[in-house]
Amino acid sequence: MEINFAKVIKDLRKEKGNTQEELATHLGISVQAISKWERGDGMPDIALLPYIAAFYDTTVDGLLGCDSIRKNEDMEVFRKKAQAFINKGKRVERLALCREYQKKYPNDETVLFELMHDLFSVDCIANGNEIISIANRLLNSKNSEYHFGAVQLLAFTHSRLGDYDMAVKYAKSVPSNRDILRHVLTGDDLVKHCKWYFWKVCDDMYLTENCLTQCTEANFTAQDRHCIRKAVYDIFNVIFSDGDFGFWEDRLARLCRDMAKSSAEMGEVDRAFSELKEMCKHLEKLKDFVSIDHTSPLVKDLHYEMSQSGRSSEQSLACAILNDLNENPRFECLENDIRLKAIKEKLISLG
Repeated sequence: MEINFAKVIKDLRKEKGNTQEELATHLGISVQAISKWERGDGMPDIALLPYIAAFYDTTVDGLLGCDSIRKNEDMEVFRKKAQAFINKGKRVERLALCREYQKKYPNDETVLFELMHDLFSVDCIANGNEIISIANRLLNSKNSEYHFGAVQLLAFTHSRLGDYDMAVKYAKSVPSNRDILRHVLTGDDLVKHCKWYFWKVCDDMYLTENCLTQCTEANFTAQDRHCIRKAVYDIFNVIFSDGDFGFWEDRLARLCRDMAKSSAEMGEVDRAFSELKEMCKHLEKLKDFVSIDHTSPLVKDLHYEMSQSGRSSEQSLACAILNDLNENPRFECLENDIRLKAIKEKLISLG
């Protein structure tokens, strides 16, 4: 266990706002000794530790950094358990874990950040007030991810609670998506940054397409929706020109399902079944996906693992799509076609 006494004593002294001379006077030793400790050139005599701890209203363990080390180790356990739950879509269990750690570390930003998201995922309406309370605390975080997450959930939660004006206010507070890093990074850092842009833009496209095609005010026809979804599907294939989609097999399967839905609505039965078959191919690859090193030029050498992603529920995507096929009225025109039985059987096997 590494003990960084120099940093701890320096931070405590600055936090209390006293000088090396004042601490030296309290302990009855020379200023040079204090200076030596803070440089990391030595440690105080063990007999002095209780007096130093009392002066800073802490414990000897805290003075030696043991409390911090133990917390860091405990938080690493928390992160691993939390990730394991989200990989399996176990949101309720993950929320219980966050509650457990909130009792131990009520002011820890990592715990609050994860708790906020799980409260939203489990029941954003019932948990609305608590989500807003936590998010307001995290607005002052120096961690940019936590700050952005707080703004995002304030917008989402106010929207779900029916407060449209507040939702819009928080959504507009996020700066426009202007990438400054590409103008300042160089070499390998610039290359990797640009490649990750193309990798991530796919999800933005899918989510934006989904919002657009579901918006009734857009007055899209089934043909319009099919064209939009097909365009996004084609862009995925342009970016991942080698077919090395990896995790994005998930989004491609969803797009195929939605294209088939539009095709069925238009009476294009053969095209709908062709798209459903293509959907099953993507689901099959998704089921086997563990990790990938991309080969397509725009994303070449980027590495991604399934363990880095999460699930919104314990139900697999194949099962969710099967339910959609059984319940969505837009698929009714396919019900009497023998080909639908084969699609459903495939989805059951992939579930």
